[in-house]
This record gives sequence, structure tokens and C-alpha cells, in this order.
Amino acid sequence: MALDTYTNLKTEIASYLNRDDLTANIDTFIDLAESRHAKDLRLREMAVNTTTNTVAGTKYITLPTGFLEFISVQNTSANPQTELQYMAPNELNRVYVDSGNSMPVYYTIIGDKMYFGPSPDNAYTINMYYYKRITGLSDSNATNDILTNYPELYLYGSILEATPFIQNDERLPVWANLFNEAVQKANLSDEKGKHSSTPIQMTSTQFSPKRRVY
Repeated sequence: MALDTYTNLKTEIASYLNRDDLTANIDTFIDLAESRHAKDLRLREMAVNTTTNTVAGTKYITLPTGFLEFISVQNTSANPQTELQYMAPNELNRVYVDSGNSMPVYYTIIGDKMYFGPSPDNAYTINMYYYKRITGLSDSNATNDILTNYPELYLYGSILEATPFIQNDERLPVWANLFNEAVQKANLSDEKGKHSSTPIQMTSTQFSPKRRVY
């Protein structure tokens, strides 16, 4: 059976487990597998780009729904546009505690907020390129990019989560190894796919260690 839809995935999980009494639990196994995906995978399919605006005098903005990890953060209102650099929360709070408002240079993450250092003095357009959690499978969302491109991640991850539940602990290392190998292969394949075979063109543009100019 093709692992191409939510329904087919559930059928295949039950078949691999050789159980017909887990219908009510398989959804949970899939949910737990998706939590593993969010922690372990960083794929092109998870990368999104969006913009938001700061508010003058407000030191933070709320992170996008499903946010996992930044790839880059750029202030596109600056001329030239610049990339904000990450700073640890305690360091940003120490350095910018009484700094007043100005164009942000650094950012940090606390909870579901991104804080700026210094606090913005204007409405700056912030371009956020980041990894987002893939929309989970459900009856109303029958497939997604991970199931389409890496179905083994769903199958092995779900069975790995099911194994302790059905008290088949001796099989746990087998499914853990299969899942971890699938994660490594997916991340490696994705990393290779990010690099073109075309030779890199060098320019004379110089980059500051604290601020990149695009």
C-alpha cells in the first residue's frame, strides 16, 4: 500500500504492528511522531519566509505560529538592509537594559517572543526566514510534504512511539535505529539539495562580523 495519505498511513501502521485493536491510539502515535519530526528535522519543506513590522518603543514581536528555528532575520527597512545577529537573552537584557530606542541590531528569543536590542525607535520591516512545524496529518489534511517526500519518517516514527505502548520493548532499538537512520538520510539529502553544482561566484563584497550587508 502506498504511504501517500493519512488513511493509508494508519492502515500500514496497524499492519506493521500486526494489531487490529489500536484504531483509537494510532492517531496519538502519529502525533508523537510529528513531535519528533519538529525536533529532529530541518528540511527545505519546513522553511518559510514572512515579514512583520516592529512597533516604535515596543521591544518585542510575537513569533509566527509553528515557529521552530530561525535561518536568518533581516531588517529590510535599513539602507542597505542588514541581518540581525542573535544574542543570548541574559546578555541582551544586560547590554540594552537602559539603551533607549534605536534601529535594532540584535535579537533574542524568550518564550514565544522575539526581543530586539536596542528597542526599535520606528516601524521597521523585519524579514524572517525560519523553519516552521509542518501542518500535521488529520482527516482534513490528508497529506503533507514530509509524508509525500519521506513517508518512512512517519511510518518508523509512529511505530517507534507505539512499541512501548504495546509493551514490545525488545523491538524498541530496532525501530529507534530505523527512525534515526531515516532522519539522518533526510537531513543529509536536504543539505545536498541546497547546494547547486554550479561553481560559486566570488565577489569583492566584504561582510562585517556583526552585520551582513545584502
